[in-house]
Amino acid sequence: MNKIDRVRAALAGQPVDRPPFTVWYHFGNQHAPAAVGAQVHLDFFAHYDLDLLKLMNDYDYPMPAGMDVMATPADLARLEPFDPARTPLGTQLQAVEIVARALRGTALFVDTVFNAWNTLKRNLVREAMPALMAEHPEALEAALRVVNGNLVRYAQASLERGAAGIFLSVPATAESLTREQYERFMRPFDLELLGAIRGRGECHVVHAHGERLYIDRLLDYPAHALSWADLNGGPSLAEARRRMSLTLMAGLDHVKFADLSATLVREQVRRALAEGGRERFILAPGCSLPTYTYPPLIRAARAAVGG
Repeated sequence: MNKIDRVRAALAGQPVDRPPFTVWYHFGNQHAPAAVGAQVHLDFFAHYDLDLLKLMNDYDYPMPAGMDVMATPADLARLEPFDPARTPLGTQLQAVEIVARALRGTALFVDTVFNAWNTLKRNLVREAMPALMAEHPEALEAALRVVNGNLVRYAQASLERGAAGIFLSVPATAESLTREQYERFMRPFDLELLGAIRGRGECHVVHAHGERLYIDRLLDYPAHALSWADLNGGPSLAEARRRMSLTLMAGLDHVKFADLSATLVREQVRRALAEGGRERFILAPGCSLPTYTYPPLIRAARAAVGG
């Protein structure tokens, strides 16, 4: 099977010659032009003979002009709808175009999007998020609607430029917010975004980010695959297989991977393949590998998959 057929078969629950394999990490090139970021990804993809490329997205969501922090309802009210192509996210869209041209007919790739709550927290409000959720929920919801609308436009633009799907990072975890806060400030916006791109891509992945996940609330997300850290908080691959029909994307311990021997990496792959099965399974880390991971370890994982 070629890479495209293998991934499509895994997503459809059809027989595969072997499960698809992918890994990713943050390259630290968010200061660089699109051509540089795209080529780094393409070189990474080719060197490790991956089946599916996850395009990292570390270009920033823009702060309103003249601001460097947002912490009050008045600050949040300054957020506005925008054309993603006219922001730093436009550089990522250029990278998508370059990667799409390079991989056309050869492989599929997904583009990373951090959900609205995570985008707002990481890029704009940062440490103010807990206070905003507790003290100004209506203002926060209004801000999330603006951010989510921009992310919907971004995701649609990425798919139009050649991405096979969106890898939506969802920190639905007790480390980030309470279950009640998740239900109000995260889940509705996730469902809105995924609904807006439903039918417009063939490989949408929900990445459940964290260890104490509200996993039961993610099972009805309209996506093709679920990515999570089965070895860091769970659920295990075996449990996930019993509970859901989505393609499972897990198996490698992203926390310990860089410190393991090649022998233990190969054992981890064998365990994952035994638990994940040969259908509806993509071997992948639970989250980004450390950037300093030595190449022989990733090559050992790739070799252990076979093919």
